[in-house]
Amino acid sequence: MAYPEKARKYNPLLPAEGRPSFSRDRPAAKIRSEEGSGLRIHLQERRPETTEVISFLFDLGGQPFEYRPGQYVSYQLDALAFPDPRGSGRHFTIASSPTENGILMFTTRMRGSGFKETLRRAPLGYELSIGIPAGRFVIPEGETCQHVFIAAGIGVTPFRSILRHAADSNNSINALMLYFNHAAADIVFRQELEGIARQIPTFSLIHVLSEPETNWRGERGKLDERLLRKYISNIDHFLYWISGPPSLVQAYKGLLKEIGVTDEAVRTDSFTGY
Repeated sequence: MAYPEKARKYNPLLPAEGRPSFSRDRPAAKIRSEEGSGLRIHLQERRPETTEVISFLFDLGGQPFEYRPGQYVSYQLDALAFPDPRGSGRHFTIASSPTENGILMFTTRMRGSGFKETLRRAPLGYELSIGIPAGRFVIPEGETCQHVFIAAGIGVTPFRSILRHAADSNNSINALMLYFNHAAADIVFRQELEGIARQIPTFSLIHVLSEPETNWRGERGKLDERLLRKYISNIDHFLYWISGPPSLVQAYKGLLKEIGVTDEAVRTDSFTGY
């Protein structure tokens, strides 16, 4: 379904049985939890990326929050407005960049979970807690290796953070990105990524579609040795970064191993149960 460009504010005129119940009783002060950073953040905007994907942007309220591009963080709702057997907390890769001051963003495919529906229907300004950033899907500072980014669908989010940070910091990054989707309409961050490819000469972006439209002139199919060797002359001279659903991550990692890429040259980020 299509979503509005800006999040609709909570409408108190809706009948009680037709609207979710959002608790605003928690104090705005910082809280502490087992893995919490102690930060309370506020929903600032819901931004549609495709018909099924939404970016949720949060206002940090001037609070310092340090993370590295490619990391993830936990989000904890005070209460669910819709049932969710997995509870009121989730981990999401941070899609924003540390250079985007004052905000935090995650981008997700909407699959009807109670957690996501609570955020989709919440009023702007809705308050929640975040944990401490974690994860090792991070390019070390000063790294000069050549990289191959392999993204499947919503697995593009850590690469958006990494590339946005490089572009905003005027840092060159020597990377080829192979971005796999079903159709052109499913490509998340398409205009932004293509803009970054124009801005950073050492970064190349290749879209690959498995179910392309008839007028599609780009690459088709799935990841295979032919496609890799078309764009990479020396396969063992690169670091490979794979992000997406677990089944695809494992399949792509297996393919790389079959063609001679060592485990030490592969980094993975699996989107489990998002």
